[in-house]
Amino acid sequence: MSYSHWLAIPLISIYLTAFQQVPAAKAEVTLTTRPGVVLCAAPTSFTKQVSFSVLQDYPKGESLKDVATDFKLIKELGVSTWRGSFSWIDYQPKRDKFDYPWLHRFVALAAKEGITLRPYLAYTPSWAAKGGSDDVEWNDPPKRIEEWRRFVSRTVQELKKYENIASYEVYNEENVKQWWDGTAEDYNKVLKAASEAVRQGAPGKQVIMGGMVWPDSEWVRAACVTYGNATSFDVVPIHAYPETWTPKEVTVENYLDQARPGYFKGEFVPLVEKKCARQPIWLNEVGFATAPGKTEQDQANWWARAFATFLADPQVEHLGIYQVRDRRPETKVIGENENYYLGLTRYDREKKLAFHTVKRLVNLLNVGKLIVADGDLSVEVTGGQKGELYQHLFVRPDERQVLFVWDKKESPTLRIRTRPGTSATEYALDGTPVPFASFDGRALSDVKLAAGMVRIFEIR
Repeated sequence: MSYSHWLAIPLISIYLTAFQQVPAAKAEVTLTTRPGVVLCAAPTSFTKQVSFSVLQDYPKGESLKDVATDFKLIKELGVSTWRGSFSWIDYQPKRDKFDYPWLHRFVALAAKEGITLRPYLAYTPSWAAKGGSDDVEWNDPPKRIEEWRRFVSRTVQELKKYENIASYEVYNEENVKQWWDGTAEDYNKVLKAASEAVRQGAPGKQVIMGGMVWPDSEWVRAACVTYGNATSFDVVPIHAYPETWTPKEVTVENYLDQARPGYFKGEFVPLVEKKCARQPIWLNEVGFATAPGKTEQDQANWWARAFATFLADPQVEHLGIYQVRDRRPETKVIGENENYYLGLTRYDREKKLAFHTVKRLVNLLNVGKLIVADGDLSVEVTGGQKGELYQHLFVRPDERQVLFVWDKKESPTLRIRTRPGTSATEYALDGTPVPFASFDGRALSDVKLAAGMVRIFEIR
């Protein structure tokens, strides 16, 4: 979950309400359990754009030395784009006072380090708040839309000289009351005003709708149809924390469908394509917490599943990796303990296993365009039985292939036919490469799966 620097809000009750009594999705591919039968995957391949960002929020006044250290970690991951908040509370604390000096230093530091910025503008100061149903003001709509427009316009103008700002996102997780204590109409007023301000003050910068807690078709319909904002934004972003803040039936593999088979491709995507303006769909906030009861291996393996599953979808063009660091234990948060453990490193920047997993996967897949070539795969069960089997093949512009395969329930042995190659390398979750000898130029043999664990191969 994204949160500003001083708080975090739980989502589990929201998810439980949203998904109550919804049937679990079936496995992605229905495969035979009998050894010796060849199992074919999806019939088509396609090419798509792929990009990545890493998240970490910084309050006004944060040590820029610490920020620079985080930027180095982001670059070590192989990513050059940051996402986080530029808080209205921080940068216009009073109606007649703007306060940008620290923000100028932050953006200039990012430019020096080669970091592109994708900030979201959010968090209403008390002086500007309309009031809502709870006892806090930061999540309220603005009382006067012109005050919001003035803040956006001033911020855009202040930062206009920095070429490393690529976009401005409008609020955050606004499709739930905890983050937007107003109506869809209220939100669409701020979306429209911010869009107009950005496009007038910084032509060429993208305007991004606030990231939704889940792929919420009703919220998108309200924006594009009810309130006429179909062309006011350039990206439809979604957040994804399956298996941290979702009920058990909602997993990485069925998250986009929200455990309702066919929902994403049958309802959500057509809505964006037909009622909005065919904007790209991003998962601009994705994460898994190493909370008590979850291990570093759980997190690393989750990231491998998430990369493979989400990037194999034809519509998803971007993954936002949440986040660089865990929160310090003395920091107060509103919500469950999971909020403390979402980092790829611990709060002191000691790297978790997932840091190395994500670094390796970014190195393999952050190449601009990928062919998703699941249709070129065939799988034969040569031992044991399949349970819930998934396989995804990505082909890079240099024709190197990246294969992910896992079975969530069983431990079969497989023979996997891919595109032709000359050698195969397997990568452990810590990123370590090991030559895979059982490759004959077209198929990997004796691929033994352990239930739930991903195996990752590169074929050259």
